[in-house]
Amino acid sequence: MDFNVILNQVITLFLIMVAGFISRKAGFINEQVNKRLSDILLQITSPAMIFTSFIFEFSKDKLMNMLYVFGFTALIFVISIIFAEMFTRKLPDDEKPVVKTSFVFTNCGYMGFPILGALFGQEGIFYTSIFVVVYLIFLWTYGVFVFKGEGNIRELKRAFLSPSLFAVYIGLPVFIFQLPVPKALVNAADMLGSMTMPLAMLIIGAIFADADLKKMLRGWKVYFVSLIRLILLPVIVYLAGSLLRLPDTVVFVCVALTAMPVGANIAVFAEKYEKNPFLASQLITVSTFFSIFTIPVILYLI
Repeated sequence: MDFNVILNQVITLFLIMVAGFISRKAGFINEQVNKRLSDILLQITSPAMIFTSFIFEFSKDKLMNMLYVFGFTALIFVISIIFAEMFTRKLPDDEKPVVKTSFVFTNCGYMGFPILGALFGQEGIFYTSIFVVVYLIFLWTYGVFVFKGEGNIRELKRAFLSPSLFAVYIGLPVFIFQLPVPKALVNAADMLGSMTMPLAMLIIGAIFADADLKKMLRGWKVYFVSLIRLILLPVIVYLAGSLLRLPDTVVFVCVALTAMPVGANIAVFAEKYEKNPFLASQLITVSTFFSIFTIPVILYLI
């Protein structure tokens, strides 16, 4: 893929993020509005986008790629957990859960869908949806265990009942069995889903506007985690995919989603379990800022 294509797509999304930043500074978006926009994105537009990504002609190659993405994503999380356990042994107890999960969980939702959708269209959303299924399994098992010290089956069940996964449950049989879907429903879902990418970037821009960058940029941990999260892990994933001789599209999608910044859920968990929410905010903010520059380079190199 041409570097200019990748760069233009990332710059486009970045400009929408700037619009969100300006909107927050100008008072058009406040904290409550941003929360409501996030709800709309998670509960309505993102599921609609995921559903429409399954409505295309069936092929064995796409079905096999979907299975490859599922299996390879599970391997990626295992590799990330090994890194997390290796590099966090000597950290204080209130920092360890935040840093561990920052190594493992990326922002594959807010940023993954827009970027993969911009680069690959419907097919990119399709494979990202499968990645997110595995992400949620690890988030509500390993992620909760790291913060809480025990698993949470109830929360895992709740995650599997989320609107985005319901869209996968409905979309998979539509794709595999080529079930007919009313055109009006497809058009409505497509129009709603098209709002996801700009909405996600507006939300991220508004979050940036609330950040005190001077405080956020302090401390070596934010740079260390960003280096591993944004550069080292994607390179390892690329090498693993190449050694396993996986299809190019599968490797590209999985590397791209691994190259995303620290996931927003880390801040939610840190706040909920009282494990250094400020450090979580630092890691999310700084890695997101650096990802604007690292994502185009990583995608071009692979």
